[in-house]
Amino acid sequence: MKLQAIRGRSSVFLVFFLLLAGPLSGCMFRTLKEQQAQLDQLCLISGTIAGSTAQDDPRVVVLVGMIGNSPRLIDHFVSEGDGTWLMAAQPGLYQLAAFEDRSRDLIYQPGEPLLNREATQQVQCAAGGRVADIALRIPSAGSQAYGHDVDITQLVARSNDQQFEVSIASVTAAGAMATLDDDRFSDERVKSGMWAPFDFLVNAGPGIYFLEPYDAKRIPVLFVHGISGSPRNFRYLIEHLDRTRFQPWVYYYPSGARLPRVADHLTQTLLQLEVRYRVPKVLVVAHSMGGLVSRGFLLRHQKSSAAASPLFITLSTPWGGHSAAQKGVDYAPTVVRSWYDMAPSSDYLRTLFDDGTPVQVQGTEHHLLFSFKKDGSSSESDDGVVTVASQLRPEAQSQAHSLYGFNDTHTGILEDPAVSALLNKLLAEAR
Repeated sequence: MKLQAIRGRSSVFLVFFLLLAGPLSGCMFRTLKEQQAQLDQLCLISGTIAGSTAQDDPRVVVLVGMIGNSPRLIDHFVSEGDGTWLMAAQPGLYQLAAFEDRSRDLIYQPGEPLLNREATQQVQCAAGGRVADIALRIPSAGSQAYGHDVDITQLVARSNDQQFEVSIASVTAAGAMATLDDDRFSDERVKSGMWAPFDFLVNAGPGIYFLEPYDAKRIPVLFVHGISGSPRNFRYLIEHLDRTRFQPWVYYYPSGARLPRVADHLTQTLLQLEVRYRVPKVLVVAHSMGGLVSRGFLLRHQKSSAAASPLFITLSTPWGGHSAAQKGVDYAPTVVRSWYDMAPSSDYLRTLFDDGTPVQVQGTEHHLLFSFKKDGSSSESDDGVVTVASQLRPEAQSQAHSLYGFNDTHTGILEDPAVSALLNKLLAEAR
């Protein structure tokens, strides 16, 4: 939950209330409503995928659309073995194909089992609709291939026109190189992720970015930002990271999106990288709302990937939600979607720890870091943004391996030398 610059440092939720009272509020919320309407035009297509063998080779589902009389690869989904898949696309007529990626390079190679698009039924996708329960089974002997290799790592649109035509997944960065000064992480792009999520998908690009070329000898540390945040929030911690042992990866997402969808997106994106580079383990560091996203991701990841996530470090995460998010849900003319999940009584917060029975992230040590330096006149103990009570939700405490408190503000914790030293210590001790 990155602080915005109003009189120095103030909560993004205070910004929300100021916008309601100020002259920009009508324009801002109209833009948000228009952007969400565009996202609502997307059609969701989902189903199951099964291979011809019991091997654990990845299964790749490919969505094919017709542009005039020519087939065009639109989207893709990677499954570590048999499982479910989900894609989103603009309204239109589609076909599906799938193959077993026995070479584990995310590229179709002649001889790999293939379910050709001509062997599947066409899918008519309506605006805002959902086509579900499509069962795909890859035969042991594939039919005639497309005539060329199918490289799903190239299914990322680069121009605005192309990106508008393809699904959310197709604009995802999976290991793209960037620096923290990249324009994609600018304040303008971050703002669009909150208030104009469709523009964010087109102009910023969600996904996992590398800050340096992949090095199999060093362990990836995935940094996940909070609401109205970006990878730049972690600049100090990344600059002081032990780079001889670890390599920083940063996850970037529109913070106005629904958190379950973000967690799904992170799971799928990381899985692609794990398959491509045969990554044995990834360590996770998350700030504020990013902790909520990351726990949702870890719960999904443990069911879909063989890679380990032995360490999870959260900083100033509102495990109990935020009351201002509930006020936004109740009173805002257009509700930012993530507020639904940040509200204290949301289903998403509940299912992070209890989905009918207690939920745990298996094989992962969670170290919970909280901040408590007040930066306002609130009567509750807080860090200027999130209450200490929310950061120390009992269920989060009970499952945490350790708790560490810091006399820092909500974002000050990200630039504390003691926090940096502790971070490196915990990373070094990870199994």
